[in-house]
Amino acid sequence: MRRTSTPPPTTLSDPVTTDADILAGLGLREVRSQRGFEAVCEQIRQQVARGELRTGDRLPGERDLAEQLAVSRSVVREAIRSLESMGVVESRMGAHGGIYIRASTSQGITQAMSDMVALAQMPIGQVTETRIELTCTAIRLACERATEADLDAIEADIEMHAELFRQGHGSRNARSMGHFYRLLAQATHNDLMVMLVDSVSEVMRMLLLRIDPRPHPDMIPVRRKVLRLIRARDAEGACEALRVHLQHLTAYLESESKTAPRVDTSSANAL
Repeated sequence: MRRTSTPPPTTLSDPVTTDADILAGLGLREVRSQRGFEAVCEQIRQQVARGELRTGDRLPGERDLAEQLAVSRSVVREAIRSLESMGVVESRMGAHGGIYIRASTSQGITQAMSDMVALAQMPIGQVTETRIELTCTAIRLACERATEADLDAIEADIEMHAELFRQGHGSRNARSMGHFYRLLAQATHNDLMVMLVDSVSEVMRMLLLRIDPRPHPDMIPVRRKVLRLIRARDAEGACEALRVHLQHLTAYLESESKTAPRVDTSSANAL
């Protein structure tokens, strides 16, 4: 299969990879379905799963895809929008613009969880329980694998937010508020752990934000204690310190969420 990752600048004598060239290598089939955009999405996702499409590969243009799949261009547009929302593809502008397969992110997981919580298909208690257990797993792995650079990055993040709090600027409106958990996950050197921790932390941030934008007052002291224990490679001590903090947040969230107004969590990834 021909790869279509973003090429270097071409000259007049260089061969140009056309949409017809891309289509020839994809083996896409005509779509015969009432909900055609879902079938288009599924074909492209299967190509990714089989490794026939990889990060940085460009999809054919809208018109060529529509002709190859025997669907309307509006169906192709709807499929591309759906794939973008799932984090499978991204739009690029410029000389080499188009629709490209994007690198893996937590966006699709986060949106799916947010939607399920908003539709009451996933109890808040399950989200909070998962966050506690997942974070403790990340702490145990970080105690085994974290480098000094990893731990220094966590410390810098804690102190940066401590200074924001001193200036009266700490708020859950800032997505950076949960960066501590991302850095903790990165210290495990496990990419999937980073994605999962990112997703659960962002959903929790949005749930807490709709109740009170002000972070819990013991947030900075708890994070400092957790880091100190991780530096000492005391996984159980660090887990217990953070578990108690998160359990307090969970109890607060569950008691207050019964009276809090509903908010749109679909914007979680835009903050």
